[in-house]
Amino acid sequence: MSGPYILDTNVVIYYVGGEIKTLGKLVPIMRSYAAVMLPSVVITELWSGKQTPSTEIDAIEAFIATLVVIPLEMQIAKFAGVLRRNHNLSIGDSIVAATALSMGATLLTRNTRDFKKVPNLLLEAV
Repeated sequence: MSGPYILDTNVVIYYVGGEIKTLGKLVPIMRSYAAVMLPSVVITELWSGKQTPSTEIDAIEAFIATLVVIPLEMQIAKFAGVLRRNHNLSIGDSIVAATALSMGATLLTRNTRDFKKVPNLLLEAV
């Protein structure tokens, strides 16, 4: 649990929703004071996703306030484009992967199937 960690959108949703498996993985990480980061595209996905209940928005806001949000800077954007082209990822997933790789972070996600395509990406299922 040394970190740093990057959270995928699904991890935020399951954490805020109180899903036991996700809490069991993420709570010890958060308590360890490891750096836990969020690519800014995850915020876009959370606010655009129909699966995010409006009743959870306040809880999501409070959780996001405890994280380091990584903006989509030029270098990450270019890297994401290369990952998208080379590994057939969605734009969101390519930005998340590029952010994790750029930050030297382990990506926490439920979507290991798509992210396994990306070489050198440190990945942990949640």
